[in-house]
Amino acid sequence: MDNRDNRLIDSLTVVGGVLLLFGAAVKITGWEYAPYIFMIGAVMFAAGQFADRYHGDDMIMKRLRGQQVTGAVFLIITAVLMILSSTLHLRLMYTETGLGDNLRSFLISLTKPNNWIVTMSIGAVLELYSALRMEHRQKTLDRK
Repeated sequence: MDNRDNRLIDSLTVVGGVLLLFGAAVKITGWEYAPYIFMIGAVMFAAGQFADRYHGDDMIMKRLRGQQVTGAVFLIITAVLMILSSTLHLRLMYTETGLGDNLRSFLISLTKPNNWIVTMSIGAVLELYSALRMEHRQKTLDRK
């Protein structure tokens, strides 16, 4: 990959991260467009994570890259849960949907208003841990 592609990947990741942070912070205020800002940020951040590759043969770095990608997937799941919790949950609670009782109960529990916090926390911990460990591992590999 050339330098231009690396700058594009870095830009996607940084802008996506800023939108993630902004969307999560504004979601607390109840602004109706916050989940969509978070979703755009999650897609941009995940695209940057998916496009960034590790071409070495170190198994620890490969594992950490896998954890980064898993963290990005959790952030996308968070965006879906944010959108569902703001729209679908109330519809399921107060209207007759024609769904079976078991399916309706499962969907109500899945779309509770704050379920997205769990997946966002998992994604953030995976991203943070793998980023810090990858930096440390790369320094170790460079010394060898």
